[in-house]
Amino acid sequence: MQAKNASPRILGAARAIAHREGAGKITIDAVAREADLSKGGVLYNFPTKRALLAGLLDEMLAEHHERLASVPEDRRSRTLRGHLEAIVQARAVDDDLSMAILAAAASDPRLLDPLRAELTGDLERILSDTQDTPGAMVVVLAIQGLRFQKLLGLPDGGADLRGRVIEQLRAMINELE
Repeated sequence: MQAKNASPRILGAARAIAHREGAGKITIDAVAREADLSKGGVLYNFPTKRALLAGLLDEMLAEHHERLASVPEDRRSRTLRGHLEAIVQARAVDDDLSMAILAAAASDPRLLDPLRAELTGDLERILSDTQDTPGAMVVVLAIQGLRFQKLLGLPDGGADLRGRVIEQLRAMINELE
């Protein structure tokens, strides 16, 4: 199989493995089998597992941009709303990949530099969109808390309470506008 420009196929294979078997099972060999490529074909596009995880992070950030873009532009708290909706719409495979990226970042914190840059820009937009910066920051921290609660499998009080918390956050965002 041709390996050149196979990045989308390789990333799709890595996601499929994460969804089916868990992100811990993502290896260059497993991705090569899943993508029907040689190991060399995968390595041509992603020379290391770290590079593969960085590619997955880039793809996840692109999806994050799409989710933000789906929020109507006339909404003043567009970025903040987008972050909340990203949590609401996240799929289990996204959470699994996020955990794999975080685990890899434990040994190489630079892996998260693109995420840090993205979130820095988002936070600047969120805070500039409101007169109530402390209130906006409370919502940001609550959204981050929901994300990590879900990622780490921490108790959340059940689906009913989680749904009510999300509705409360939406109401708080409305009040910021």
